[in-house]
Amino acid sequence: MNSSTLLRRAIPVALAGAWACADVPAPTTPTMAPGSANGARAAAPVSSSTDENYRVSPELARLNASLAARGANFRVASAELRIAAKGWNGVTSTILIANDRDRGIGAEWVKGDPRRDGRTGVTWAFGSNTSVDPYVLTSDGSSIRAATKAEQLAYVQEATAAWSGLSCSSKPITQVAVPAGTDPDYLDEYFRGNPAGSPNYVQPADIVETGWQPPAFFRTFGGADGDYILGVTFPFIFTDDAGNPTDIDGNGKADLALSEIYYNPFFVWGSNGDPQVIDFYSILTHETGHALGLGHFGKVFVTKQAAADGISISDVKYAPYAMMNAVYVAGRNEIAGTDNSQFCQIWASN
Repeated sequence: MNSSTLLRRAIPVALAGAWACADVPAPTTPTMAPGSANGARAAAPVSSSTDENYRVSPELARLNASLAARGANFRVASAELRIAAKGWNGVTSTILIANDRDRGIGAEWVKGDPRRDGRTGVTWAFGSNTSVDPYVLTSDGSSIRAATKAEQLAYVQEATAAWSGLSCSSKPITQVAVPAGTDPDYLDEYFRGNPAGSPNYVQPADIVETGWQPPAFFRTFGGADGDYILGVTFPFIFTDDAGNPTDIDGNGKADLALSEIYYNPFFVWGSNGDPQVIDFYSILTHETGHALGLGHFGKVFVTKQAAADGISISDVKYAPYAMMNAVYVAGRNEIAGTDNSQFCQIWASN
């Protein structure tokens, strides 16, 4: 098996270099950093373009029950995870869902949705009152340091710009500010054992890039695999009075209401393609793709013959390769033709 060295909170670990998007594994071990509308029609199930493995999450089910009790017109649809784990079991990815009824439901933003002030595009904001700073390698690679908030914002801006720069769409993806004195993320307190949405919670945008949360946040819903989650996107969908997903534009997909994205500081991050670290652009662009309505794309596999002498990066095959593949291999990924096609099906200007 070929291996490279990744950093797990400054602890060297040997690994093969591939990372899985979900709580099923890729042929690697991850790296850690130090410290360780009412009346609307219901949406119809749609097929997946990849090898999805759905798992009902009691935590998401409890959250939705609390939202229903409060009379909220939205529910969390799923948790789209990008995770690194030991070994390879042949399953590409797992998506956590709140219940079997919603399994396989696609979700998209409705252009001009009156529940979102009629926006044709989406807004996004960066911030959280509970975030921490991820660790990055110093320029000489000899040690690690905390990334500044300005650096973190720049990486998020790069990821959002990658999608907004695709020529098929004129729909804006606009950054907005978080109002002073408000809590911009709804789920951060919930996964700390507190009620979701603190007293000063105000939704600042359609998509909230919350930044990096303490590792314990991920263990709450990821269990033993929580330390291996690189990032997670929670898409919320609008519901009717009976709690059913709405589809006001009649495209057969649920209507997105909000997406929140969280990243894990358990790992050392970087931006120079160094296989020892988690690449900011690859993970942030992938999760932002989920927030924009893109699902996983393509199949990722290792043949029995290739795995006979141990799994290396070159053994991981894609059909086809895409930014939205469920498996991330060390280094920088780029938006591919299949990603562009999926994005344009959703966001095309016409």
